[in-house]
Amino acid sequence: MGNWVKTIGCWLVVLSSSALAMTPGQDDFLKAEKFLQKRQYGQFKLAFEKLHNHPLAPYLETRWLQTQFHKKPITEIDQFFKEYAEQPPAIQLRKRWLSYLARRQEWNLFLSYYQPTSNLSLQCQRVKALEQTKKQFDAIREGQEIWLMGVSLPKACDKLFAGWKRYGYLSQDLIYQRMINALPKRQHKLVRYLKRRMDSSYLAKAKVVEYFWRHPNMIFTQKNALEQTPQVRFMVLNKVLKKHPEFLLSYANHKVFNGLDQEQKQALRKTALHASALQSPSNIYEWYEIAQSNRLLSEELQQDFLQGAITSQNWPLYTHLFKLTDEPFKQEPKWQYWQGRALSSLGASLKQSRPFYETAALHRDYYGFMASQKLGVSASMNHAPTHVPASIMQRIKLEPGIKRALALFDLGRIVPARREFQAVFDQQNVDGKQALAILAARLEWPDRAIMSLAQIKSWHDLQLRFPLAHDHLFDLAAKKNNINKNWIYGIARQESAFMQDARSPVGATGLMQLMPSTARTISRRMRVAYSSKRLTDPSYNIQLGSHYLHSLLKRFDGNRILATAAYNAGPGNVKRWLKKNTGPLDIWIEQIPFNETKEYVQRVLTYSTIYSYRLGYLQPILDDSTISAWAQLQPEELKISDANMKQNDKG
Repeated sequence: MGNWVKTIGCWLVVLSSSALAMTPGQDDFLKAEKFLQKRQYGQFKLAFEKLHNHPLAPYLETRWLQTQFHKKPITEIDQFFKEYAEQPPAIQLRKRWLSYLARRQEWNLFLSYYQPTSNLSLQCQRVKALEQTKKQFDAIREGQEIWLMGVSLPKACDKLFAGWKRYGYLSQDLIYQRMINALPKRQHKLVRYLKRRMDSSYLAKAKVVEYFWRHPNMIFTQKNALEQTPQVRFMVLNKVLKKHPEFLLSYANHKVFNGLDQEQKQALRKTALHASALQSPSNIYEWYEIAQSNRLLSEELQQDFLQGAITSQNWPLYTHLFKLTDEPFKQEPKWQYWQGRALSSLGASLKQSRPFYETAALHRDYYGFMASQKLGVSASMNHAPTHVPASIMQRIKLEPGIKRALALFDLGRIVPARREFQAVFDQQNVDGKQALAILAARLEWPDRAIMSLAQIKSWHDLQLRFPLAHDHLFDLAAKKNNINKNWIYGIARQESAFMQDARSPVGATGLMQLMPSTARTISRRMRVAYSSKRLTDPSYNIQLGSHYLHSLLKRFDGNRILATAAYNAGPGNVKRWLKKNTGPLDIWIEQIPFNETKEYVQRVLTYSTIYSYRLGYLQPILDDSTISAWAQLQPEELKISDANMKQNDKG
């Protein structure tokens, strides 16, 4: 194992020297780009003459053509689109060209160049173009589809619909319908805006709908509930049944269900069944029969019923449902692990439970690793290197899009580099996609290697999927904070997949996805200058993130499970969960109320175990210190269960 790791280390050192080599002509490219920015077009042309073979020449040409839009170089633009088709430089130019034509109100030309896009601004400009070219039917149909999306729209759409309002195209009914669509999407600001545009009669209707949305339980008791449209009633019923699935039984014959079509009724049954499987273990048999009689017993629903039995620790129910579960679904490691666990809890012999643990332990995942620990055997890694013919590797390296991606990567322009990489990836067969993953790893671009293999569901090359990125930084952080290096790696792998510029919708940033407020607090404790811009710097991010992990580990008395959960959900939530439950460790993880956090903890434990293997030693998924720390939280009679995790199952 040690020699294998050393070999990999040497391989990465060799690769790093080539990865850092700049694409030839980068200085000339930057000079030409600066001439364009300063509008020194004569000097730009002279500089560009030397760059026709440079990978990034299309980007310079794109920017040059933008300066020439007013001269109508249609043939040049057409030639560019023809040469680069749907590659990123052409996509970028088309977007700018269409925006220019829209500003100039050259609508026929706009429509001739328009291509289907997810860009809402361009979609709204297309509707405007259809209007202006007397294609009213298509304009109204497409415009209404955009309007009724129930989300806030860009300025180009605001201008379009302001015109619709002036010309009477926006009826009160359309405004009311958009508000209804916005409610389940939590577009509160949009809802308030739309209510201001309603007349008194529609506003009164809107307030009733909003009341039911905020108080969904009242749909069964308020008389005016029956006056609501089937769409509104379905929307509210779907919401209430997620929290109170029992209402489907107690109000089965209620008039509020009248007028709903069969598809809506079936959808409500599914909602209630999924919720009941997880929330109502006491009458789960009744729900199971409902699912069977309505032919709704999908694989997903079977999973929910089994999960409900696990979280309620109803082991007779679990073993009963397990027998009823379809093959090969029951062969999944999760259900095999819990069948072994259920049998053990029911007092079955080791001979009876062991086969289920053994089946689970064949797999490289959370439940496989947990089963391995139960059996006292090493976790199965099942590593299989990715092999691609040299000819395919050579072809991939010569792809123009890859040359552009690497040139952009050299310049630190990560987002457009990623865009180019993905555009090439989308055009490849499986061998080509695997070659791209290998190439990304060689260039020390770990997030592309990870994402490439994930997109083709290729899971077995642990060297590519779990790279030792920024190894010296993680090593320093582990030693300084006295925490396991493989744990920090597991956190970073789950948080960002080593995408150093990763930014979540709520603002978490960098390799270890630090919230700015948290990072500011940590930097103050460390007496390190805080910089929000530096959160995308791996060194700074790992320094702060590892210190935060250390503080959480200390706060939770060395309990790595709780510290991991707190890193995701916050220490306050973890403390509340502990007050409600301190049972066996594997059960506690299953009972984490936030599904995101439950999966997060399981993945970090799994990834940490894999990283212990990658670093040359193989730890069990739960180390002795974690088990001991957990045991201190439990009542005396429960300590035996988790203590047994330390012991090999010799039966």
